Amino acid sequence: MGLIGGPPCQSWSEAGKSRGIEDDRGQLFFEFVRVLRDKKPLFFLAENVSGMLASRHSEALENIKNHFIESGYDLSFEMLNAKDYGVAQDRKRVFFVGFRKDLKIKFEFPKPLDKKYFLKDIIWDLKDSVLPAIDKTYSNDDKCTIANHEYMVGGFSSMFMSRNRVRAWDEPSFTIQAGGRHAPLHPSAPKMELVEKDKRKFVEGNEHLYRRLSIRECARVQSFPDGHIFYYKNLTAGYKMVGNAVPVDLAYALAKKIREALKCYNSPKG
Repeated sequence: MGLIGGPPCQSWSEAGKSRGIEDDRGQLFFEFVRVLRDKKPLFFLAENVSGMLASRHSEALENIKNHFIESGYDLSFEMLNAKDYGVAQDRKRVFFVGFRKDLKIKFEFPKPLDKKYFLKDIIWDLKDSVLPAIDKTYSNDDKCTIANHEYMVGGFSSMFMSRNRVRAWDEPSFTIQAGGRHAPLHPSAPKMELVEKDKRKFVEGNEHLYRRLSIRECARVQSFPDGHIFYYKNLTAGYKMVGNAVPVDLAYALAKKIREALKCYNSPKG
């Protein structure tokens, strides 16, 4: 038995207010620890955003690590980038993995793969079959020839326009976020032009090429198979489900390493 979770990351996010452990959502880490101490599983895995490694959170981070250790676990801690594990996405996340001390297991995180994947490898075949949302954010229901292959329509905030949001076909995607309005732009568009500090624009004459990745394209980037269907009426819910997930292939790489470590242990009877 193991405990796997990802307490809400908004309080640690570099894009948010970065309140960390002082935020009520940051406190959910301690709820995770409470369950850990109550159930005493063989192992645990907890995931969070890279923003928690910021120097302003160093004291809180050490506090969290100490809670895991004091709960009776040998802790391994590392930041991984999904692009190193068969995922076509730059996505840095912090992982805590712990095994109960009596197991005497020394865990090693999976090594990066040599093979890298880019947007062309993942979403090229979807480029001509996408549908825009109805009334900006509402689903086309069953009109999509490929499930969830629809994108949110509407303007872009000044924050969104503050930096380039286009990755080329031969690059990995930007991080897929939980907010549809912040979805990366499709690689068929040229990279956004710098106007001045923290201000960019779409290349003139190519404005029609700038659209958000569809929910299915985001799911592909997150390494979900097309058979995994997301159900929603409003696209904002679809983007949220996809963006909050751990990339499937990265999760698989971690699960394999945990399974290998546990193979050395014979669970006591009783």
